[in-house]
Amino acid sequence: MKTCLLVGGGDFYAGGFKPEKENLIIAVDAGYERLTELGINPDLVVGDFDSLGFVPDHPNTETHPSVKDDTDTMLAVIKGIEAGCDRFLIYGGTGGRIAHTLGNIQVLAHLANEGKQGFIIDKDYVITTAKDCTLIFPKENSGYISVIPWGSKSCTVTLKGLKYELDRAPLPCDRPLGISNEFTGKAAKITVHEGTAIIIIESSGILPEREEANGK
Repeated sequence: MKTCLLVGGGDFYAGGFKPEKENLIIAVDAGYERLTELGINPDLVVGDFDSLGFVPDHPNTETHPSVKDDTDTMLAVIKGIEAGCDRFLIYGGTGGRIAHTLGNIQVLAHLANEGKQGFIIDKDYVITTAKDCTLIFPKENSGYISVIPWGSKSCTVTLKGLKYELDRAPLPCDRPLGISNEFTGKAAKITVHEGTAIIIIESSGILPEREEANGK
């Protein structure tokens, strides 16, 4: 599974940013400044650069007009998909305007629709989305985890190994029934059978692995 690391201009937790040689690293607009401060040279720089204030002097810079349909993060994700990436870690994707954070969650939903895995990495939490798949968490995880329907009237989920378990239960979009579940020291699974779910991981531990759900 090829991983793409995207660095935006929002709140950036450098302590959790540990690129590996085989990763594709994309700077998104002002994320270029974040990477420069760390002495990291990205493989690609994408954006309209309204936040950065200048077009970077980088050999692989893709400049877009400020008036456009997609956000800079979405454009960067498209480049990552074209490069064959299946797993996307978005840093600097929270903070600032709430509209940008919600837009980045929409990007995660797009990745779920494409059968890929995406995460927004913040210092205190991780956001991901899931559709027609199972997320597998190792027993080392601890803390809170919330499952929230996204984009439809409800989503149908199975939760195993968490404090509150469910079996093919519908979670409605207009009631916060999936908030503040907890890891229990056991391996846990979240299966989304129908619909799409936002999953907010407020915990220490390891990011989940994704596998296709066994039927809907």
